[in-house]
Amino acid sequence: MDKIINRKQQIKLFLFEFFSFLIIFSILGTIIFIFYQRNTYTSVDNTISRKAAMAASSTNIMGPPDFQTITVYYNDKGKIVNSQYLNNMSSVVTKIKVNKKQLNKIYNMSIGDETIRRVYVKVNSHMMFAHHGKLLKASEQPKYALVLKNINPEIQSINRFKELLLGSLIIFGLLAFIISYIISRFNMKPVLKAWKQQEEFVDSAAHEIRTPLTIIQNKLEGLMTKPNDTIKEQAGAIIMSLSEIRRLNGLTSDMLTLARANSNVITLEKKPVNFNDFMGKILDPYKDLITSEHKKLVTGIQVDRPVLMDAKRVHQLIVILLDNAIKYTKAGATITVNSRIENRNLKIQVCDTGIGISDRHKKTVFQRFYREEKSGNKQTGGNGLGLSIADWIVRAHKGKIKVSDNPGGGTIFTVLIPVGK
Repeated sequence: MDKIINRKQQIKLFLFEFFSFLIIFSILGTIIFIFYQRNTYTSVDNTISRKAAMAASSTNIMGPPDFQTITVYYNDKGKIVNSQYLNNMSSVVTKIKVNKKQLNKIYNMSIGDETIRRVYVKVNSHMMFAHHGKLLKASEQPKYALVLKNINPEIQSINRFKELLLGSLIIFGLLAFIISYIISRFNMKPVLKAWKQQEEFVDSAAHEIRTPLTIIQNKLEGLMTKPNDTIKEQAGAIIMSLSEIRRLNGLTSDMLTLARANSNVITLEKKPVNFNDFMGKILDPYKDLITSEHKKLVTGIQVDRPVLMDAKRVHQLIVILLDNAIKYTKAGATITVNSRIENRNLKIQVCDTGIGISDRHKKTVFQRFYREEKSGNKQTGGNGLGLSIADWIVRAHKGKIKVSDNPGGGTIFTVLIPVGK
């Protein structure tokens, strides 16, 4: 079922990306085509306008020689007065109807297989001569001029450009198809990973919550079978139930912290902190505890300047790393806590000579509900969320946390938090 849902999500993502690319390419191609077409017609219109202006003010009915355009002159009765200069175009031009309402308007017209762009203008010159220099008669004096230009070459150029764009669009469409497929698969990897992590988180959380609830339920049901017993007689069951309740409270608190961290609800409250005094207050309560377990605590706090940080969260970070070191070390082990400023970073190291972490698990040690022993043994009392919270606290401070082997055996957790100059 999950695979089907993930497949549907991938298909939706693929189609969204593919059509997004396709729309972008189509819009871009349309803009380029319109720009090219407009520039082509603008160039043609400039030529026609320039020729029309020359025809309107010329005193020679022949007009200036131009192999690209044809100028047709009309008298005030609409009769062509320069048909003898039109050569083989005379029969075609006579079929063109002109109207004074069309003055100074440029537009296309079709004559057979030819596409003509035309403009009809009024002639301003009142004295026009034929090519032999004689003044034309009053009835032959042109009053209007029609400038024609065959734009078949330009239209063919536009059509070729359109075909080129369509071909390019098809090629880009195929590329978009391939790229969208690759991107959708690539983008789905973190989604699938997050989905898997969420499933594992829910399963682990359900298991972690179910275990203390089962214990509490069994103990309470046991108490109900012995209603005449005193509290002293059932002290063991009550103490175990209270212990599981405390464990359950700690688990829900840690889960709530991670949930708020992932939703960016929690914000850091950074303030300058005297780090030596800060670490002293954290480590003092642990000295007696570590000594009582026949272990040794060594400290080396060498920070001689205030550090800007969220004291509450960094306190939580140190406690998590210390608790982790205490839980996974045996009697006679040494726990070392060092801190100093190094390369504009606050460097904190918590080292132990305990059981260590295998190389295979170092990559997953900061994942939720991580425990090297998969049996769920509660001898250490952990729930597998502490290091996930530690990792979040460090990342929230724009820092890094890593785990490595202690040369003398055990584990070293190194924290680097930027502190600037």
